[in-house]
Amino acid sequence: MLSAHSPSLDASLWPLQYVLLVSSMGIIFGCDLGTLFINQDYLSNLYLISINRSHVVIGTYVLGFIFGTFISGYVTYGSGRKLSLVSSGLIGTFAILASIVAPNFAIFLCAEFVIGFSFGLYIVAACLYNNEISHPRWRSLSLVLLPDGIILGGLLSLITYTDPANKPFIVFITLVIFNLILMAFTIMKLPESPRFLAVTGSTDAALSVLFKLRHDMGVAARELAEINECCRGENRGLEFYMQNAIYRRLLGLMCISIFILDLGGIFIIPYALLDNLSLRIFCPEENYCYFTLNSALIYTSFTMIFVSFILHTLALERFSRRFIILISLSATFFFLALATFTTLFAESDLKNYALTIFILCFIFFGLGGHTSLICVLVPEILPIRGREFGLAVIFLTHGIGLLFSLQTYMPAIHQLGFSVFLAIMTALLGFTIYLLYHFLPFTSNGKSLESIELRILSLAKLSALRNFEPAKDRP
Repeated sequence: MLSAHSPSLDASLWPLQYVLLVSSMGIIFGCDLGTLFINQDYLSNLYLISINRSHVVIGTYVLGFIFGTFISGYVTYGSGRKLSLVSSGLIGTFAILASIVAPNFAIFLCAEFVIGFSFGLYIVAACLYNNEISHPRWRSLSLVLLPDGIILGGLLSLITYTDPANKPFIVFITLVIFNLILMAFTIMKLPESPRFLAVTGSTDAALSVLFKLRHDMGVAARELAEINECCRGENRGLEFYMQNAIYRRLLGLMCISIFILDLGGIFIIPYALLDNLSLRIFCPEENYCYFTLNSALIYTSFTMIFVSFILHTLALERFSRRFIILISLSATFFFLALATFTTLFAESDLKNYALTIFILCFIFFGLGGHTSLICVLVPEILPIRGREFGLAVIFLTHGIGLLFSLQTYMPAIHQLGFSVFLAIMTALLGFTIYLLYHFLPFTSNGKSLESIELRILSLAKLSALRNFEPAKDRP
């Protein structure tokens, strides 16, 4: 039997097989999202709609995502993580299949709404699950594998894009079959989250799952005891939110920060770049560079996002979450400020190249820092009795921020001009960095969720988060 005091490397890596299974389910969602970006012209021609109306597809997807995150809190609260993952995976898979064969634009929109709904439910359930089963040593890796899988799907959609009438159909059929196989393995092999079982009173089942994950009964029993200590009290979800002042302030801080980051262009500027905005910024002669610079920007942007996620995955294994997030967002602020300053110069090839580089660097650091915040730090600092509710509210806030930005960025550019638009985005990012610098806690690998929770909930005021340091785990 493995030692209870120093579990082997193999034992600590054991939960990663389940994390990989869950994260692989995100590939098909990422592929669908990437296809929406690159196929906007094709969709316009297929359904005989204007290019402006094709933006409705992304808006419908985001609206479905908002509804999915809204319902995810209730589903994961009452039915657990496993059932939520299976439900979202199956519904999303068949909705994607329906979108491929949709006979008209209305049915296609309905399918994309359901896909967005399924994706919202999936990402909340997957974040909860990967966070709660992972070994403390590999928690950041377990959490970052989820966005890694999603962006891998988006990159796959671009790599396989040649003939939109035939090739994507073959790719999606292959992914549908792959996802159905994953669903079968999920149903048969995936254990329920031990922390969900413990908080709902299934102590024996929780101990059994922990032993399966840790391969040591002593380690499993001690971890269950720590979970039960944090689970004391009958209030969960919204009731726990109303009862605990520190949790309310912590959740409010995270929601405000993420909403302002969305308003600051973390996602809408990449969308605007991949959309026809890049034609106006970088291509005065649209007919000349539509299939050269614009296409290259799409492929380069997705590749940079994928590389960014990989590098942030490696960095989070070595440094604290606070350090990585603040450094990444500060670099994002710096490159967006440079892009804003560059727009003030007269039109020239040098200006266009510089602006391209600065915005691509903005995408690289911005999405990496935002993902580290919302997918890694947020799940591990939320207390167990409010984790489902809190994570659902945070992703719901994120969806609302995306939808608001999507609806306002074009009118804002027309009314204010591109330079003023970027200046406002820069100011919002600067304010968010200031907010996070004063309140973002220090967390890193090696600390149990329960040790982090006990220290956070014992703070006298929220401002003490800046000097927060989790207690050492018991030997």
